[in-house]
Amino acid sequence: MAVRNSCNEKIEGVKLNDDSIKSYNENGYVIIRNIIPKKRIDSLLENVFKLYCKYSDDFDSFEGMDYPWQTELFHKKLIEFRKTNLEDFGAIYDSLKTSLSLTQLASDDQVVENVAKLLKTEVSNLSISEPMCRLDVPDDKRNLFDWHQDRSYFPQNRDGLNGLVCWIPLMDITEEMGAIHISPKSHLEGNLNLLQKTKKDLLHSTQTPVPNDLVKKYDDVIVPVKAGDLVLFNMLVFHSSGKNISSKVRLTLQGRFHISTADDFIPFELNNYYNPYIKQKLEEKYDCSDIPNNIRQPPVTQYGA
Repeated sequence: MAVRNSCNEKIEGVKLNDDSIKSYNENGYVIIRNIIPKKRIDSLLENVFKLYCKYSDDFDSFEGMDYPWQTELFHKKLIEFRKTNLEDFGAIYDSLKTSLSLTQLASDDQVVENVAKLLKTEVSNLSISEPMCRLDVPDDKRNLFDWHQDRSYFPQNRDGLNGLVCWIPLMDITEEMGAIHISPKSHLEGNLNLLQKTKKDLLHSTQTPVPNDLVKKYDDVIVPVKAGDLVLFNMLVFHSSGKNISSKVRLTLQGRFHISTADDFIPFELNNYYNPYIKQKLEEKYDCSDIPNNIRQPPVTQYGA
């Protein structure tokens, strides 16, 4: 298996052309450069920053800064906060899942029109599952994903062909920062019947890895990207997390789109989940006894690369 940087990166503009669609079908992924509106990215990053300030109670450190989320200081403090306040860091994650800024970015016209074009459908036929903002700190060993197919985690359509993965960098992401790895043409293996590995503990992400003998058949392509780029790839293509060995948090958005009008689409319901740590804090401060006790389904939702 050869390791190389992606050369599938010459596409710029609002919509995919015939050559880029052909490349997607052949290789299983495509990169559209400089297409995401900056205001969408800044809005989500501002939300990340304000949630950090809320749970850390650290507002003074950034006084007078116009874009504090772009500073090395913010990354340094966010990394340290995860080390010392893991439950509060988890509350930031949970809060971001329902962020309007996240929803607006994931459903931006530039995104959904290209998704629909690749899936050969209309935007009105699309469904999205679990869009989320990932905050991947350096040297994380709990949430790195080995080589996998996203269809293993998202069974909204029978064989994965009526859906795709949307991966949006919220900052420039180099190989050092953990750019994702993709195996071109690996989607041609089809939907594999893979076994889920036993988790080390509740803090580790669920893993359903592709066997090494299959991974070695394909090239390992590293995909560095810049803020504003859009990566779309097949639900069956092999891909894995890159290792973040930088001094910054890797900030990305991920979502999976599906054709809801397809015959093999499986409707799904997102359960309301109330963060138990924050629930307990609210009950100590206010009368919030009416908040139900519940269980996260599935137990860990940090899917993706």
